[in-house]
Amino acid sequence: MDTIKTLLVRIQLFFAVALLVTVAACSPPRAAEPTPAPPVSASPSDARPTLPAPAATPAPSPPSGTGPAQPAATIVPPTPVRRGPPLGTFFFYWYNCPQQECNADQLRAVPPGWLTPLPDDPDPRDGLSYSSYNYDWYEEELRTMAATGIDIVFPVSWGDHPHPWFQQDRINLLVQANGVLARPLQIGMFLDTTAQQGMYQEFMGNGYRFGPNVPRLPLSDPRSGYFFYNLHIRDFFQRVPREMWATIDGRPIIITYTALCCDNLELSGALWRAVKDAFRADFGVEPWLILEETWLNPQALTPPAGLPSSAEAADGVYRWGTALVGPYTGELRGFKVSSAGPGFDNSRIPGVSDPRVQPRDEPPGGGPVAPGAFLRASLAAIPPDTDLVLIETWNEWPENTAVAPAAYTDRDGRPLPPDFYLHIIREWRATFGPAP
Repeated sequence: MDTIKTLLVRIQLFFAVALLVTVAACSPPRAAEPTPAPPVSASPSDARPTLPAPAATPAPSPPSGTGPAQPAATIVPPTPVRRGPPLGTFFFYWYNCPQQECNADQLRAVPPGWLTPLPDDPDPRDGLSYSSYNYDWYEEELRTMAATGIDIVFPVSWGDHPHPWFQQDRINLLVQANGVLARPLQIGMFLDTTAQQGMYQEFMGNGYRFGPNVPRLPLSDPRSGYFFYNLHIRDFFQRVPREMWATIDGRPIIITYTALCCDNLELSGALWRAVKDAFRADFGVEPWLILEETWLNPQALTPPAGLPSSAEAADGVYRWGTALVGPYTGELRGFKVSSAGPGFDNSRIPGVSDPRVQPRDEPPGGGPVAPGAFLRASLAAIPPDTDLVLIETWNEWPENTAVAPAAYTDRDGRPLPPDFYLHIIREWRATFGPAP
């Protein structure tokens, strides 16, 4: 009778082989890539990885307009910024306003295009609102990011979600809009692993379901890698031209959401190792994998003998939730990822049984109350030797973690400039990092 150790090793081997066989069997013929694949980098060492230099001069911004209920985006004028680590942000494209799931009563701040047409949208054929169907929405968001000093956009991807306005093909419009910028942003992948729970439940015949009361995806199932790579990661990178990939040492960046999707985390290192191998087989390069810290819990760090831990498979670690709990810098083998956000409030979302609130004008740990105090103090706490900085988030409106232009107010209800939080980011960018 096999021992538990032998059985787990066989599960891992079968899982890895099954994933790679599935990749080969299910991969459609690919068109020629726009640029050659970069060479595979050596495994991480004590040497600091090389990241592309951030753009010194952002792309020019479009003209702004105004609306009675939703101020138009006031783009921060481009100014020289001190050279520092790349700055990325999480971009949500799951919106289709005003038709679907766009109840302004759930928001603390309403962005332009949510209730009324976007100012200066020149083409009504794809809509005039805050929607993933609207090309001009993408272009305005990306131009605003560039003018703010954002270097990397991380679209929050769920693969092919049941909502048609939140499926993977929406990335095509983002890529198209990015391509018209004078200096396109780099594009990394934010892999929202909630999707893997939903995909697995749908595969098992239970419908696309996810959440704390829904069974998790067991990593002991040798098909688990299929839901991460074949149904999600591969298609994302096939849609993004290589010249737009956000990379570290030539390796495209994948950032994951938490491990709440999954069980059997002692096998997570084997999962991620197999995913990276499959990616290299398809694209000729291994991705730079930044795991959310829950993927490195004690269970994930103690795999069965002979299997890698999640820390061995990962290239970096960060924390999701800094818009609520304050800034954090994760470090793995010398690579540092810092994240910060403006505050948090999910109290208006229906069905939230335990709402949490972090006011935007109260700094983490206490201190003088002032508009934007939480974001200012969070950015000030980022160490100058960090390798990557993440803003949580660009536009997650229902949880009130956005920094993108909107009708913000202070705690007394007085209006703030629509680009108030973008000014804070640019002020920080101008002084952060090593001196020129």
